Amino acid sequence: MSNTGKQSPLGVNVMSGLLQGKGFWINQPTANIVGSSTGANNYTYGTIISNTVLNNATNAIREGWVRYNAGDLSLTTYNNLKSMGSSTIPALGNSIPPNYVQSESYNIAYTGENASYGYIRIFPLQAYFEFNYNNTLALSGMYNDFLGSFISAGSFIEYSNQSITAMYNSLTFLDGTYSNMNDLITADVTGISLSTSVFGTDLINLGKALDLSTIWTFGYPSNLLATLKKYNALTPSLAVALLSTGLTSDEINQIANNTNVSKDQQQKVYSAFLVIAGIDLATILVALNCNTDGLVTLADLLNVKKMFPKSYLTLTVPIYNAVRGPTNSKTYYPIYTGTTVNPAFTASAIKAVIGASIPPLPPVELVNERVNQGGNDAGGGGNDAGGGGNDSGGDSAGGDSGGSGSGYQ
Repeated sequence: MSNTGKQSPLGVNVMSGLLQGKGFWINQPTANIVGSSTGANNYTYGTIISNTVLNNATNAIREGWVRYNAGDLSLTTYNNLKSMGSSTIPALGNSIPPNYVQSESYNIAYTGENASYGYIRIFPLQAYFEFNYNNTLALSGMYNDFLGSFISAGSFIEYSNQSITAMYNSLTFLDGTYSNMNDLITADVTGISLSTSVFGTDLINLGKALDLSTIWTFGYPSNLLATLKKYNALTPSLAVALLSTGLTSDEINQIANNTNVSKDQQQKVYSAFLVIAGIDLATILVALNCNTDGLVTLADLLNVKKMFPKSYLTLTVPIYNAVRGPTNSKTYYPIYTGTTVNPAFTASAIKAVIGASIPPLPPVELVNERVNQGGNDAGGGGNDAGGGGNDSGGDSAGGDSGGSGSGYQ
């Protein structure tokens, strides 16, 4: 019977019986032929004995056992009776064939009273012992427990296979999409910094100055201006500084939306940030709930070293592997070695790793520009305020500071 596809009405009935544990009964035609027996001391003859010459032979074997058991017959005589014709034609003497092997399950040996009804009786007796677990035959006439063992085994196999499949599939879970288990279980936080405690402290100190909802534009002056607007930190002194760069009120509002901002506008916003210091800076930091130490100008909130003074040396940037290697999907490289940007971040180095052409603005350039924005770090930031466009730093308007790896996870 198939358990797949469409079932005939008969198949449905049979399957229903199987599911209820009532799918097996004693085969009545077979029982009519070989008889039935529930123990060594009883046997109801089947037609193969009662209607043939085996009837008298079987009666003689049984009588031999009864008399031997009563002490009226020798064991040798009884053994001769139960093995009549065994070396010539066993079937005519209802005796054991020469190649008979007793059951390993219930050890029905052809000796003693087990043999007192001849060899054919072994079949129904064996069946009874095999299928009458927990006396189910006597209770219902069905092989309930025998069938139940198949259902239990099937359930065990199905359940185990699901677990085995799940464990097997775990070997390639999200294969090629994460670099290691730390990466996976921390939602890639450890892909930014393995020093999660120190990195977390820096994040807490930044307060609202870092808006993770716009992380993809992290480092642009327009992103910081949008954050200041979001948290009502656009002070009058900052507005004056922005206007003094030549930006109009409409431009300032447009830039604060952090969309379609030109390079020239980014540079002007960054120049305005450089002049916000002292009490003007403190007022903005209070509004942002920012407690980061060492901030000199508002532009420092675009400088990775200044934003993450405790953890910037632990920050990394991922480069995806063209061919999956020991680091799975991507390899993380420290952004800094000492106080300078990692020299491994060159166009040629990245090209060698990813095995592809470098895009117009590759991750390495973003890292270099954003990290060194505003004058290559803290002290020189002011000198680069207006001239951010004179070198690669100008492309990010002096405000791409700290793209770090976080922008490329």
